[in-house]
Amino acid sequence: MLRYSRQEGLVDQDKLKNASVLIAGVGGLGGFSSIYLAVAGVGNIVIVDKDVVEESNLNRQILYREGDIGKKKVMVARKRLKELNPDVKIIAIDKSIDEKFEVVQKIDIVVDGLDNYESRIALEKFALQKHIPYVFGAVEGYMGMVTFIDDSTKKLEDFIQHFKLKTPQVLASTSAFTASIQSMEVLKYLSKKGDLLRNRLLIYDALSTNFLEVKL
Repeated sequence: MLRYSRQEGLVDQDKLKNASVLIAGVGGLGGFSSIYLAVAGVGNIVIVDKDVVEESNLNRQILYREGDIGKKKVMVARKRLKELNPDVKIIAIDKSIDEKFEVVQKIDIVVDGLDNYESRIALEKFALQKHIPYVFGAVEGYMGMVTFIDDSTKKLEDFIQHFKLKTPQVLASTSAFTASIQSMEVLKYLSKKGDLLRNRLLIYDALSTNFLEVKL
């Protein structure tokens, strides 16, 4: 298919087409991840978010416009993602991520686009109980971090307390860069290519333009 001709051989397009990815949160991180995965041709994307679009989102959440303020994020995101790639099935779930979180869809991998500790722990619990890998990502200011979590790796509670992440001040470019690494982990996993960030926390400091890899 001509749409994907420039990535031919880099990914397994058939595997992407048949895959189902859950993206928790379609704000900064999740919004960029959903765009990258949709245009790459991931066949089924489940987006989960309870929030509405706010004006403060517009500096970094490029799925949304000023006219979307007050609208449900998942509904606007679904429309924009379908415009980017009509071949992709987008399932929008207007729901919070908490200890009772559940979906009926078959999921191959989970992407973290959340911004608080409690929701991340609940999301990880959901994923690991079903033996679904989970790509953690977080941003704050000029810093972003990513790791790949599954049954064989360290879990969030083993390291996240060392990073005092609060409701962050954040730039669009920090979110986009971090989400691009998360999305690459998804594409590698689904295509069975390369080395994943298992038991490795990749930290990017944009102010110093340095990468730090922390062994977990």
